[in-house]
Amino acid sequence: MTFVSTVWIAFHLIHSAVATLPKIGTWEKNYKTYWVGLNGAYTKRASKREEVAFLRAFRNRIEDYLLPPQQFTIYEMRSEFLGLVGLIVDTPASLPAEEEIKAAVYVFSQRWTSFYMPCLFMQKEDEGGLDGHTEAPEPQDSTRKRSSISKFRRDNRGGDGKDSNIEQRDNAPHDLVSLSTPPGVSAKQMQGIFWQWKNPGDGVTVYVMDTGCDSRHPEFKNTKFQDWIFPGPETLEEPRDDSDLPESNDFHGTPVTAKIVGEKTGVAQNATVVVANIIAGNARQGFGHDLYKAHDCLLKIYDHVKKNNPGGTAKCVINISYGWIPLDHLKSIDARWAAAIELHSRYIFTELVNLGCYFVMASGNSGKEVTTDLIFAHAADPKLMGNIVVVGGHDFDLRNVYDYGGIVTISAEARNLIVARGYPMSMTPSYGEDWDSSSTWKINGQNLFALRVIPVILKILDLDPYFTSKCVIQLFQAQM
Repeated sequence: MTFVSTVWIAFHLIHSAVATLPKIGTWEKNYKTYWVGLNGAYTKRASKREEVAFLRAFRNRIEDYLLPPQQFTIYEMRSEFLGLVGLIVDTPASLPAEEEIKAAVYVFSQRWTSFYMPCLFMQKEDEGGLDGHTEAPEPQDSTRKRSSISKFRRDNRGGDGKDSNIEQRDNAPHDLVSLSTPPGVSAKQMQGIFWQWKNPGDGVTVYVMDTGCDSRHPEFKNTKFQDWIFPGPETLEEPRDDSDLPESNDFHGTPVTAKIVGEKTGVAQNATVVVANIIAGNARQGFGHDLYKAHDCLLKIYDHVKKNNPGGTAKCVINISYGWIPLDHLKSIDARWAAAIELHSRYIFTELVNLGCYFVMASGNSGKEVTTDLIFAHAADPKLMGNIVVVGGHDFDLRNVYDYGGIVTISAEARNLIVARGYPMSMTPSYGEDWDSSSTWKINGQNLFALRVIPVILKILDLDPYFTSKCVIQLFQAQM
């Protein structure tokens, strides 16, 4: 896909649902946020002098409309290695700032054409682009024969017929048991046994983009937490009085992280974890918008990967296990806005894939009639799909409960999963032993099954750092 201009901007009012408490550091009860996406391909090569001049001129143009204190109002979405990628602009809700900011963007698109261009003025030269977002691949035929995975197997069986790379876990939760159940074998015959690779996840870093993690949980007593990442300009857990906003009491990030590395519920205990705390523990969205926070989070992940893998290919998996506004919904509001967000997403995706990163994406928990609520699953460039696995789920009777327009390539049981129970950090829970209600509970949702493909990816990374998503799909088809 090419454009008449090689520069672009994702620009639109993206958060008019204003907060009911004052924004930190101001007396404003309500405010609006605007997202300006820049042409990262150019800005990472721009000189510091050019960048400073651009920022100063842009700020001066809209200064009268900025939320006080004005010198701290514009948040820079920046990577140490990729440069300036976006701007987040806050204005008082009482001021009619949208038209003025649009005018400023138009003026600067003429003067600073290498930095950015309003999506309102983008032109399509080739197929794709503004008139339609990324098309999903055709749905897979559920009746097709299994593909051979012989080239991924190692014949390391000893004299007793057991593979030296495999170990047995007893009394495993049923979803893990089903993960290693051979074709034609019933769950009863498995007797609660889960077969897994030895040292699962060893040497690989997993970035978990979710609501954070309660590291006090006994599931994490031996977990290697490397770092925490906090994207965006806002705090996450600030007390609020907007009780009408949707929230969740399952503290999603804790069970998700435990499904990766947990002592009992996890599948890759030896992996190193970096927690990307993108939304609040109760799943409220904080003051900032989750779309630009997600992009800012990926920029911070890029820097983290780059710093921890100097001069080499990274062995890392980025797990995205929460849903956003559906891209189709964004298109119904403003198709050009949605297209610009796609382009912005693809740029960041490409840079991470070039580092050697792989993505595991949950397709969401909406109904079959709804296109996936995970916007990145649509935004991913088809050329990068070898590094991306989109995961769906089905119930115990093999009914596909999370379908999403055919973009799902892997599906497995996603009902009544035993997961680690999360608590707010203000509580001091007394965790019990085994599977009691203080430490675990059962929930539904394929967001958690998405974590179960991670050990497959980690093992193949150990065998071959240049695997594709087809390897993972073939491995799972062999079990179904």
